[in-house]
Amino acid sequence: LPLLLPLLAPATPRPAPGQFELVAADIGQGTAVLVRTQAHLLVYDTGPRYGPEADAGERVLLPLLRRRGESRIDLLMLSHRDADHIGGAAALLAALPVGQVLTSIDADSGLLPALPHYRRCRAGQSWDWDGVHFEVLHPEGDGAAAAVKPNALSCVLRVAAPGRSALLTGDIEAPQEAALLERAGAALRADLLLVPHHGSKTSSTASFIAAVRPRWAVIQAAYRSRYGHPAPPVLARYARAGIEIVRSDRCGAWTWPADGGAPWCERDGARRYWHHHRQGDPASAQRGPPLASVGRCRAVEARSPSKCPSMSR
Repeated sequence: LPLLLPLLAPATPRPAPGQFELVAADIGQGTAVLVRTQAHLLVYDTGPRYGPEADAGERVLLPLLRRRGESRIDLLMLSHRDADHIGGAAALLAALPVGQVLTSIDADSGLLPALPHYRRCRAGQSWDWDGVHFEVLHPEGDGAAAAVKPNALSCVLRVAAPGRSALLTGDIEAPQEAALLERAGAALRADLLLVPHHGSKTSSTASFIAAVRPRWAVIQAAYRSRYGHPAPPVLARYARAGIEIVRSDRCGAWTWPADGGAPWCERDGARRYWHHHRQGDPASAQRGPPLASVGRCRAVEARSPSKCPSMSR
């Protein structure tokens, strides 16, 4: 009987010292990334709030963390105050112990009083966990007075282990990219880039892409994003640089294993129920007949087109 006990609570695999695993969650229009070392977990942003009774923290991140055997968040980094980056924070704070919070959220944010042990992120902050180095590259100094909008204050984090590195950028835009190039230069180099501002045309300048020179550019954006993310010119810049683009609206959750193995997509191109293709679209023919929910939506559209706007476009 004692030998059967480990089967009831199997050990959860963890990275070896000097390694980290990265998971870009499938949360729709927003950002949420898990970085796991051997003994520590960092959560970078918590995705959007979907409505009064639903958010990415409760619907996506908590089930994901529980499935992975995570019982604590050592550091929660909330890059800036936009709702698609902090919408799930309250749910995580209520459900799990959080050791520390790093954020650029200002004092008039309603979330700030609920944050335990929080500090403002500042360029130059760094720490080491289990042989993995973490460094905040932006914002510099106070910055709040000079910032025109919250995007400019996004906490930028570089994670580096022997032989691999990742750069998490929040919603920085072209001026912040230029400032990083001036301050950090070659230190921006990373194998993985979380594409700034979900692939917005306000970010991902050619000079910034050239400095980072990532192997993978990960874009977290909604399916048919109402903001037009990722913008075609941005995609073209990454493509011209020979960088592999990963999109959450097509890939789902994206995992970079700790052991250096090949990254993998949660669904690798498989359709979700909201992925509609017009009749006659070659992609639709290749993927088989429409899903049942799409068929029901067509029936609704016949009676009331306004109730099924995505089918009418």
